[in-house]
Amino acid sequence: MATLPSVCPLDCPDRCSLTVEVEADKVRRISGSHKNPLTAGFICKKVADFGERVHGSRRILRPARRVGPKGSGQFEDISWEEALAEIVARFQKILQEEGGEAILPCWYGGSNGYLTGGALDSRFWHRLGAARLERTLCAANAGMGARSVYGDLPSADLSDVGEAELVLLWGFNPHASGIHLVPLLEKVRKKGGKLIVVDPRRIPMAEKADLHLAPLPGTDVALALCLAGLAFQKGYVDRDFLKQYAEGVEEFEAEARRWTVEKTAALCGLKVEDIEAVAAMYAGTTKAMVRCGWGVERSRNGTDAIRAILALPAIYGKFGGRGGGYAMSASGGYKARLGGLQKVAGAKEVHRSVNLSQLASALETLQNPPIKALFVYDCNPVATVPDQAHVVQALQREDLFTVVHEQVWTDSCAYADIVLPATTFLEHEELSRSYATYLFQWSEAVIPAVGESRSNHQLFLALAEKMGFSEPELRETPRELAKSFYEKGFPHLNNRFEDLERDRVKLLPHPIQFVDAFPSRPIQLCTTENNAHAGPPQYRPPPADAELPLILISPADKGAISSTCFEDLPAGSAQLLLHPEDADSRGIVDGSEITLRNGQGELRVLVRLSQEVRPGVVSLPKGLWRSATRNGWTSNVLIPAHVDPVGGGACYNDARVEIFL
Repeated sequence: MATLPSVCPLDCPDRCSLTVEVEADKVRRISGSHKNPLTAGFICKKVADFGERVHGSRRILRPARRVGPKGSGQFEDISWEEALAEIVARFQKILQEEGGEAILPCWYGGSNGYLTGGALDSRFWHRLGAARLERTLCAANAGMGARSVYGDLPSADLSDVGEAELVLLWGFNPHASGIHLVPLLEKVRKKGGKLIVVDPRRIPMAEKADLHLAPLPGTDVALALCLAGLAFQKGYVDRDFLKQYAEGVEEFEAEARRWTVEKTAALCGLKVEDIEAVAAMYAGTTKAMVRCGWGVERSRNGTDAIRAILALPAIYGKFGGRGGGYAMSASGGYKARLGGLQKVAGAKEVHRSVNLSQLASALETLQNPPIKALFVYDCNPVATVPDQAHVVQALQREDLFTVVHEQVWTDSCAYADIVLPATTFLEHEELSRSYATYLFQWSEAVIPAVGESRSNHQLFLALAEKMGFSEPELRETPRELAKSFYEKGFPHLNNRFEDLERDRVKLLPHPIQFVDAFPSRPIQLCTTENNAHAGPPQYRPPPADAELPLILISPADKGAISSTCFEDLPAGSAQLLLHPEDADSRGIVDGSEITLRNGQGELRVLVRLSQEVRPGVVSLPKGLWRSATRNGWTSNVLIPAHVDPVGGGACYNDARVEIFL
């Protein structure tokens, strides 16, 4: 039995360091290590059980070619040489007839380090002249909101949450994604600090909170503006800080004052006294930290909600020490300079850009040229992209050549022409960084590749060679590319890759906001990232199905990372959470099979009555596979394809529905 170090790359802020026990090339046990101090020796069950995915029956072991209708799941095994030859032949034909912009890479980066997403693959697509993908399913609205207000100000390190005397936990459920926040919150509580939870669900941390506010999804922007308005009305505001560091204060104040407590409470479905209590508690605590999550961004008001929430530390004057300010994504704090490293010198720049949140529309309507090839990797679009029925319909186009590079047989594989077996993080090298705390990690394979699986790096290296691309940028080894990214992509850090390779981890300083870390320009309360004068944050009413009485949310689940690890959920077993009041009024009992319906489509699923959700809200986990429900559709079939008008991100929580027995 060998015990080897590794790193979890899955889409979670914590980026855990791991210890993997291996015997006879099999993963026997995965546990947490202390290489990343945040991991503290423990990990979530998703990762602890990941060996079951690596060696499970759903694993793709060799390349395959479709032999039946799209969606039928009928494939025959072929060799890698045959698969690569067919892909290259189709690509070359499309390049000759339509041009590179008719080829669309479809990928995501949440569950990957630098080598598996945005490295050699990006260079290949740049050299090919393929269309660019706007990866907007997650963090597009949140990132736009944070950058709009604070520019390049680094997020507080997650460990700073434990130094707070009050934590305002807004739209983040650490028990589902980011488990290492839990002991930090418990540390705050143990020393007598306060915890306020803002979430439409009664998440586990709400049970321990001093106050839990459950606003209706999509109304967070109004609640945050109201809290800002109370600061101006009651003298909680730090005028000196705003005068020194902020612009647009007067216009922002006027909008915030418009959101009276009574008006806000009525819109959000809250109590006046609870909103006032939050403002008083936050104002009365010196070391107060806002820990904002990504649940807030998942609506047509997502970007503006983030703008309003993250403005609160500036309005109330909570910057200036560990335990104050805000913590969200640490990504911007690394100050990466990777753009040039993701391209091939001399390659033609491409102007076509496709928003992944509107994939179906792009596949069905784009012309001059139309999308003729889709290359899917690091992504399961059938399970994750809004407007699911139209996505499936678009993927059934016989003239759309689709390749899927994947670890297990996903719903998206069923619509591929060619399926390629991919390695897991335990079978290849990876350069990773956390987005909760500030550190880099390097990991190497702990087992040989299962079956004939290849890493993304190996795949795009082979494709570049078969396409006849001779540029040196497309010939680097994983180690050479990691060294280039690590040393040249973060030049201000003076990194040496050999040190990271030896130590496996590089801890970076934790910046204190407005003490040793300042934004490069004033705080903008009424201007968006692109310097457009958008005015202060705004509340926008529902654009679709507004007359329907229930709001469907699809939050992260403790059993999966997006769609990863949901493959073993028993068929038809997914459960919709429904508040007992909403069930009683419709004659629904626990365990009923019901239909959810709106203008987008309908979904049949089992019901579990629960007070975890508030009245007026129903909840079904994001990333479910189609087999998990009773009619083969998931929550995404009910989610509209419109995007946030500022950030361009998906609006999963804008789905309004009614329930029928």
